[in-house]
Amino acid sequence: MTSKVTTEVLEKGTRQTKTIFQMPQKHKSKIYYNKKAESEFFVDNSALAGFTGERILYMSVRELIENSLDSCEINHILPIIHLSLKLLDPLNDLWTISCKDNGIGIPSEKVPVAVCSFLTSGKYVEKQQRGLFGVGLKMIAAFSTKDTDHPLKVWSKSEEESEYYFDLRTDIGTNKPITLFKKNVKNDESQIAGNSGFKVQAILRAKLSPVTKNKIYDYISQTSIVNPYAVIIFETDEGKVTFKKRTETMPSPSKEVLPHPSDMDLKTLKKAILNFMNQKTSLQGILSSSFQKMSNEKAKDIINRAGLETKPADQYDEHELIKVVNICKHTKFQSPNTDHLSPIGEKILTVGMTSEYSIIQNKVTTNSGSQTQLTAKILKPALTAYSSRICVVNNRPTIVECGIAYGGDIPSFKLYRFANKIPLLYDEGSDVAREVISEVGINKMGISKKEVKEQFSNVETKSDRTVEYLPIHIFFHICSTKIPYKTAGKESIASEGDLKKYMKSCLSDLYRKVSAQIRRELKIKEDENKLRLYKHYIPFIVNAISESIKIDTRKLTSAFQILAEKYVGGELSNITKPILPKSDPKRIEPVNKKISTSNRNGNENKLSKFDTRSNVSKQSNKNSSSKINISRKNRKK
Repeated sequence: MTSKVTTEVLEKGTRQTKTIFQMPQKHKSKIYYNKKAESEFFVDNSALAGFTGERILYMSVRELIENSLDSCEINHILPIIHLSLKLLDPLNDLWTISCKDNGIGIPSEKVPVAVCSFLTSGKYVEKQQRGLFGVGLKMIAAFSTKDTDHPLKVWSKSEEESEYYFDLRTDIGTNKPITLFKKNVKNDESQIAGNSGFKVQAILRAKLSPVTKNKIYDYISQTSIVNPYAVIIFETDEGKVTFKKRTETMPSPSKEVLPHPSDMDLKTLKKAILNFMNQKTSLQGILSSSFQKMSNEKAKDIINRAGLETKPADQYDEHELIKVVNICKHTKFQSPNTDHLSPIGEKILTVGMTSEYSIIQNKVTTNSGSQTQLTAKILKPALTAYSSRICVVNNRPTIVECGIAYGGDIPSFKLYRFANKIPLLYDEGSDVAREVISEVGINKMGISKKEVKEQFSNVETKSDRTVEYLPIHIFFHICSTKIPYKTAGKESIASEGDLKKYMKSCLSDLYRKVSAQIRRELKIKEDENKLRLYKHYIPFIVNAISESIKIDTRKLTSAFQILAEKYVGGELSNITKPILPKSDPKRIEPVNKKISTSNRNGNENKLSKFDTRSNVSKQSNKNSSSKINISRKNRKK
């Protein structure tokens, strides 16, 4: 703002007043630089990890189940997971959430840091795993500390030591754990029955809307589809549901793998050199030992092409190392390994598809009023099919798996999306799987859009896509060391590289596999509609006939119904049309119609007689003409 100053001046003997506007002086502001702890950053930006206001309980359920499954699969243990979500204080929106598993557990000296300190995890390796950032359990601990005065309760038991109990909180300002209480649990107070396991219990402030509740139910149900070897016991205020294991077969656990040299950058190369700092290894040895598909000869050739001198690896500066990185970017290497990945596999996914669990809420009327109870229903389709492809996305091996379940107990269309064996429920519209469904036409099945809509016209769907009228479930699973998620919330996958191409190839393959069954069912539905139509008009026809002819209407109706059923069933499909008589002027003889044997023989005999008589007459004519010529000659003589 400008400041106004009034002054009086004397001009030609008169006193006048003038107003002068002066610009204010600029005040220089200072910028203060502060450091924020990792825990404080994630709490202030909780949406980066998916913990928004409506999704806090959903993300907590998701992170706890993922950690339990990872902990069990490391040592090939069949998972048994107990999950509980109950309302503690309705007035203040406080919920109690707990999860117990039979995994490998955490050593007691590592429990506080592993549970409460952000960016401290065993998942920061090149390996296929469910977790991406390793902050899920830390977010639960931080939100419990931020919104309540209840400690986080933890029980942990590993094979090396007995069971320990902790009361923990997070110092959000310093990203350090606060251990309020620790003790060695006695046998009579033990919470973990097996040789190892882990249990955590937290109090969270959150609101559970009906939409979020259904998402939690869907997440647990879909987790059991791709993990049918796991037992999941889910308990709420409304009841208890048990997802039983349907197979003893588990996929092979994933393994840590070396990075591919095509994906090398300066940070990765410097980290590899740092790992061999105390071993005095040459740069050639570091390249061949730290990257897959990199032989000693290949490493030597890359160093020579970069024009680097031979010296210890730690003596190279960044300018020299970036030359190696640039050479690797333009060098063709073999495709990366795939044996370290752990896909679901045809056998396990088929078991999950053929016994698909779903949680149903039933309202039960009691003396105290109507209550909601949870029950589990198993859907059994009439047909399942499986297909898979191996591809490379961003220089990382990726396995695409696709499954289809059709008919049976399946009521309508549904798309299932999985990444590294975890369900993706939000942001379906922006996922690459939805693009694939839109771009792969239903004509791959050999059926038209008109046929499907006619037979499934009672299906309620907002989409105009033909496949969404069918009672079909489509499953997509992407398996990789680095899933190309669109957001940090890990809910939708981007279409990068050739990922969409291989997903479309899998779906087209499955459409061809199930096409015969779908066409067969469409034919059955069409026949049922025809029969229903015939039976509707039969009474009118019988009534019309009975008015002119005295006949038993019941017998005639029964005869017409049997005739209609046989015709629709194909038993009367070989009825030939009657042949019209020869005298009929409308009859048209076919051009190439064969003549009967009798007629042909008779005609041949007639022709032979005719030919004989003609030959005789010709011969007699010749004789008479010759006689006339002779007589003429004699006269001349």
